[in-house]
Amino acid sequence: MGLPIHLVAAVNCNDIIHRTVQRGDFSLSETVKPTLASAMDIQVPYNMERIFWLLSGSDSQMTRGLMEQFERTQSVSLPEELQSKLSAAVTSESVSDEAIMQTMARCWQENQSLLCPHTAVAVSYHYQQMLRQTPSPPRCCLAPASAAKFPEAVVAAGLSPETPMEILALEGKETRCTPMRKSDDWMVMLRDTIEDMGRRWRATS
Repeated sequence: MGLPIHLVAAVNCNDIIHRTVQRGDFSLSETVKPTLASAMDIQVPYNMERIFWLLSGSDSQMTRGLMEQFERTQSVSLPEELQSKLSAAVTSESVSDEAIMQTMARCWQENQSLLCPHTAVAVSYHYQQMLRQTPSPPRCCLAPASAAKFPEAVVAAGLSPETPMEILALEGKETRCTPMRKSDDWMVMLRDTIEDMGRRWRATS
């Protein structure tokens, strides 16, 4: 039943998800390490309690106990059975900044495709697996952003940032704003703006 896919959670060196999947080590690191993939620079990943609940057979009491312990101590060792189910459902990988830059450069050289650093985290895993597995199975890497948002990472990878024409075109657009004073009814202003946008959209469609 369902699509026969295997999920991979690829992260940067802020690796709490990787440690949780691999060893059941759901614990904070001493600090958040700044990386090229800045949106992944977090200590506490979202929605882990949902995953624990799902894989524990909807055991709300156990899930609550794990999360309460984590809030108190910032460290939880998953029960062996739960960790086993987690690692069976999801593979993980932790990727360094060096690997991110190498991946961005390689993808451009081989495909003329400019990756954002977050996408490069996933593609780095793909490149590693191509070396480890023969033949390498098909993979789909989810790209969360455009490289245009991360010119510093593009330059660090030895590449030239490319600004899409759609972004460049914005520079010639009129800038508009609506002053909102403290005494104004912001709810009414927002509603009026949305309704006006709706009327203009309907008039042109």
